[in-house]
Amino acid sequence: MPSFHYLSKISTISNAPLLVMLHGYCSNEGDLFSFASLIPDDYHVVSLQAPLSLDVGYAWFPIHFEENMERWTSPAESQQAIDYVTSFLTYYTKKNNVDSDNITLLGFSQGAMLSYSVGISNNNVSAIAALSGYLDPRVVLFVNAKKEIYISHGKQDMVVPYEWAEQSVKLLNRKGYQPTFMSYQQGHEVNLENLNSLIEWLQRRL
Repeated sequence: MPSFHYLSKISTISNAPLLVMLHGYCSNEGDLFSFASLIPDDYHVVSLQAPLSLDVGYAWFPIHFEENMERWTSPAESQQAIDYVTSFLTYYTKKNNVDSDNITLLGFSQGAMLSYSVGISNNNVSAIAALSGYLDPRVVLFVNAKKEIYISHGKQDMVVPYEWAEQSVKLLNRKGYQPTFMSYQQGHEVNLENLNSLIEWLQRRL
């Protein structure tokens, strides 16, 4: 069993829905957790730190850059990250008074990619919130239209192009998913309007 480092906000109810935050590349578990106090108290919130240490922050898997600035990721390294998060979900749900069949994955950027990769095939994950990320086309899309998906993206995002989020929506639609897709006049970030929309979506799911 790998070791895990995380922050948590305990729910006010027993057998609470679990919200797992997955931060972005070069960040840490404190980033998304900074707005945990705004999330409805019925949620048991946990923000997990990625295992790969960088010069600044952490990553779920390496991003390789070519001389022409093209980026690519290794399927094997991506799978290690998927296995890491999946192991954490098993570990945490056994240890805490949470509903193991009602897990929401909330990821930003690389964490959003990982949320898709873990959440699509995991029956215990009932919802995915992907902020400023995209769905890797290599992910096998199981037909499960009941899985709720929230997608938000900035139209001025220079890190993960807005068009990649649009393509993610199209891929999901083809398999019968009906994601909520919100776009904002922002870059690679989550502005206040975006955050309020996310909180409202989480509230409706209770």
